Amino acid sequence: MLTLPRWQTWTITGTVVLSLLLALPNLLPTAVLNYLPQWYAANIISLGLDLRGGAHLLFDVDVRSVVRQRLTDLSDSIRTELRKQQLQVREIASDGTSLTVSLRDAADAARIADIIRNLESGLLDVTTVAPTTLRVAYTQQELTRRRQQVLDQSIEVVRKRVDETGTKEPTIQRQGDERVLVQVPGVENPDDLIKLISTTAKMEFRLEGVGATILRPSKEGWDAVWPELAKSERWQKESNKTLIAEEICRRQATACMPVSRRVVVSGEELTDAQATFDQQTNRPIVSFRFTTSGGRAFCRATTDNINKPLAIVLDERVISAPVIQSAICGGSGIITGNFTSQQTNDLALQLRSGALPATLTVIERRTVGADLGADAIRAGTIAAVVGTALVVLFMFMSYGPTFGGFANLAMAVNLLMVFAGMSVLGASLTLPGIAGLVLTVGMAVDSNVLIYERVREEQSLGRSAMSALTAGYERAMSAIIDANLTTLIAGVLMFGFGSGPIKGFATTLSLGLLTSMFSSTIFTRMVLAQWMRWRRPRELVI
Repeated sequence: MLTLPRWQTWTITGTVVLSLLLALPNLLPTAVLNYLPQWYAANIISLGLDLRGGAHLLFDVDVRSVVRQRLTDLSDSIRTELRKQQLQVREIASDGTSLTVSLRDAADAARIADIIRNLESGLLDVTTVAPTTLRVAYTQQELTRRRQQVLDQSIEVVRKRVDETGTKEPTIQRQGDERVLVQVPGVENPDDLIKLISTTAKMEFRLEGVGATILRPSKEGWDAVWPELAKSERWQKESNKTLIAEEICRRQATACMPVSRRVVVSGEELTDAQATFDQQTNRPIVSFRFTTSGGRAFCRATTDNINKPLAIVLDERVISAPVIQSAICGGSGIITGNFTSQQTNDLALQLRSGALPATLTVIERRTVGADLGADAIRAGTIAAVVGTALVVLFMFMSYGPTFGGFANLAMAVNLLMVFAGMSVLGASLTLPGIAGLVLTVGMAVDSNVLIYERVREEQSLGRSAMSALTAGYERAMSAIIDANLTTLIAGVLMFGFGSGPIKGFATTLSLGLLTSMFSSTIFTRMVLAQWMRWRRPRELVI
């Protein structure tokens, strides 16, 4: 039966109204959006790289080099620990994925294996491949975790650097297991962007006010002085952070603090930093880890300078200056202070983001000019308008003003819901996405065509108007589900395995298929039910 309970009618109507409200910011001019709440006005579809113009870069992250370096550090740690235990080995060799430890005495194999396992408890697989040979490798879980961490850290560093260029809404995301995709609209020359992303940031640990000193601004001091300094023509294009820092301190010494000229440890020696909590006091702290050589240097410095401040300098800015409370040896330590949880997260991020954790190599680069983007928008808009107009005309000619009008109304609701869905998901509209919208227009009325043809058949068999319409919806539903489901599977696979243009097309196509199931069946069924109660026709003119 076409008759729907009142709650279903209100639910369908509410869904359409909600879709209208979500899609409305895309249709309003900027002057109107300025008067709306920010959370609502920002709910708009952003243009993709191919429509707005900019740079498209795909970087390969050398995760393997990180594993090799970690194995090298592990090899040093094994030698140091065995030396303490007065145990000797012939050789420790690395093949880039594991260590081979050659023993002098087979009787020591079990003891040495236990010592190695305890160096990084739960993270190492130690197996005996011969009486005097051990194989040491990180567990698969640890390698997967480390790969994820390296990619996350790389994305954090890249995002921090790209945001400093003043560009808006860059797309920086993981692609596969070892790649990072960077899309920056508005950039015509990708060479500068590549240089900015690939350059390692300068991270340093310096003692404060010890020996010969230099002035370096605090982060707050830098942020307070640099905007005014940057207005000068001389400093607008200056990229040397050392010169900028010296100029800031020359102009406003109160915004700076004296730090030692000698660098205790550079950021290149830092392997990890995480926000965590002190198990005894439950206060937020930052834990960090160094390489073997960095750990030794840090141990010496903290042993000799207890109760003295240690400045953490990132790009010539002092982001933190905690007091050394005790000697920090073993290659790891904690930074404590009057921190909130958010501050410890920010500090850990800054420590990790001081340098790229792995080398980034460009394997794909494209540039889309703004003019090409404007032409693409114009061509895509024309195609969408012409395609929609032809579909509307076809439906009116084939099924008359009433039923053709209902099908076209369902198509409009479908497009409205697609735009609302893209706004909520934060999806970008690309040129292939416009092609997906044009295809969606045709597929939006496809379900109504199946229903109307079924209704014609039922009516030709002598059924009444209400009975023919009810049977048309019921018998066409299986064909509609099959047709949309198979196409939806293809769209989901394109989105999952595709990239760039393929994903843009798959996004609008998949959303269009899902919303067309609502608009062409559920929505039109409600509208036709209301129309049937109002007109009570004896025969349906389709």
